[in-house]
Amino acid sequence: MASATDSSKRRRLLGDAASLDAIISCLLSDLPSGILTNVANYLDAPSRLFFAAALTTHQITAASDERNSAIVDSERTTLDFGDIEKDLAAKLSDGDICAVLICIDAVNRLKTLKLTNCINISGAGLEPLRGSTIIEQIDLSLVGKHQSPRLSSRPPISCEFVLPILDSIIEREGCSLRHLQFPSVWSEGGERVQFEQFIGRYNEMINRGGIIINCAKCSAHLPPQNESLIDDYGTDRSQNYTCYECLKYYCEVCKDDDDEYMLSYCSLCEKRLWISQTVLVLIVAKTYAKIALHRTLSASNAADVRVIFAKSIVCFCNECNEKNGQKAIQFCEDCHTYYCGDCRVSSMCQVDGSTQDCTGCMQLTGPLLLEEVKKVRKENKEVKAENGYKQDHINYLKEQLQYQKEQVKELEKKMKQLESGEDG
Repeated sequence: MASATDSSKRRRLLGDAASLDAIISCLLSDLPSGILTNVANYLDAPSRLFFAAALTTHQITAASDERNSAIVDSERTTLDFGDIEKDLAAKLSDGDICAVLICIDAVNRLKTLKLTNCINISGAGLEPLRGSTIIEQIDLSLVGKHQSPRLSSRPPISCEFVLPILDSIIEREGCSLRHLQFPSVWSEGGERVQFEQFIGRYNEMINRGGIIINCAKCSAHLPPQNESLIDDYGTDRSQNYTCYECLKYYCEVCKDDDDEYMLSYCSLCEKRLWISQTVLVLIVAKTYAKIALHRTLSASNAADVRVIFAKSIVCFCNECNEKNGQKAIQFCEDCHTYYCGDCRVSSMCQVDGSTQDCTGCMQLTGPLLLEEVKKVRKENKEVKAENGYKQDHINYLKEQLQYQKEQVKELEKKMKQLESGEDG
């Protein structure tokens, strides 16, 4: 009898614990919007977004929509999970993504979605986007600019969940979609056939005039005859003729005022970018150059390869995307990474799954750490000098205080003498 009672109590306690978060959320959501908005004012933009999502149920009411608009910028049309900490984005679930999309009314407001670093989702959380005629760009590559989409472990993002949602978008009349970036894993393995079938449907929608595409510079119709917006062969399925940054379309022959092609392909992140907007990262160029130099090339060809490599290696830090020139960025021969000084010291390259830096990174880090030690020592000297000055000033004030005390004693002595003289 006692055992049955204890078991019942445990079940009740577990049930209470499971519903605790929901109770707290309900209590918070009952607060006036003004109070919640004032709380949100102390949070940065990504944190405000998750705060609003935590207060949102799966049924949007007029009151909750007004509250969310007050907490989150109602004009927000871009959602890039690269704006939050990488470790946090990697822990987000489909439920988290779904809650965020619901709270910002994504189907009616969101124009750009980038799932940067969301490596733990299947794609089911994108359901709130179903049938959107507003969305213009969806980046499913799970990485940011100048970062390789070839992840060390296969992400769970699945054609089974995502492609039906994309179909519902491209089938709608008035579809605004201009750019799609896909996960690299869909081009291989068991999902490849399903993925290629969707690419066929997407290209067919473009070809039949579902979306009118013209070069922003010469107004030529795109894609050219017998070509496709997305290639239906090979492993690279990045979208042709489309700038990842501004979503403008450009043909392959138009150039800018510097005689550079309007679009260039970044072989690292597999995205096409307008060359005057950003400098492409070509980390793999050095590997290509080495391979070419080992082949039976003439001396002139080898020199050409060196020149091409030298021109292409204007790079960004792999970790923080800091542009070369603003911080010292160095290339590691062993793990083929580029890091600025700060990230080289604070990050581990984790080559071959190791938890330690490779030999090349340690050699590059040594001078940086030595420089940091010198900097700290200099700062310590400055602090000691400042503390010494402060101590001297304190000693001076003590002397002044002692002098004032002595002056007060002298005055008190004279006053006593005067008082005794008057009494006499």
